[in-house]
Amino acid sequence: MNLQRKLNYRNSANSLSILRLFLGLPLILLLSQNKIFLAWCLLIIGALTDWLDGFLARKAGGGSSWGAKIDPLADKIMSLAPLLWISQLKIFPIWAIWLLISREIFITAWRSNSPKDTSASIDAKLKTTLQFLSFLLILWPKEIAINNLPIPFNELGYTLLWAAILMSIFSAIRYINNQ
Repeated sequence: MNLQRKLNYRNSANSLSILRLFLGLPLILLLSQNKIFLAWCLLIIGALTDWLDGFLARKAGGGSSWGAKIDPLADKIMSLAPLLWISQLKIFPIWAIWLLISREIFITAWRSNSPKDTSASIDAKLKTTLQFLSFLLILWPKEIAINNLPIPFNELGYTLLWAAILMSIFSAIRYINNQ
């Protein structure tokens, strides 16, 4: 693959990460105004652009060092909006949300200052996947009703959020132990 094509893939991946950075504010505004369907759509756009920017970076043979710093920040911003919304509803223990947010801040700061390669581990990717899947299920819009389910999607979402919290702790410990 020629150098220009690789550069185009990397630039496109970086642009998608920047887009995700700016989706956090409209997401929290939509949630605060109880516009769940639109918030859910933005969350799907965020998840798809996260997947696509990773795909493009791999296609380029690796992302840029700038993109490696912006991508996790964009993920944190996208996940912070639903966490803040969930916390203000008082439908999930605030200490669990605090634990998740604290881990994100700590590991992001640690990774950005580490002299070693600290690209996202498989554990951290699984944590992020569980987190976004839980948000999508918790926010499942009433406009997309699927009747006769044995477990409502939002309850399954809360279960997956607990799994994401456990994976968050596990991946943080693994990051620190592997330094």
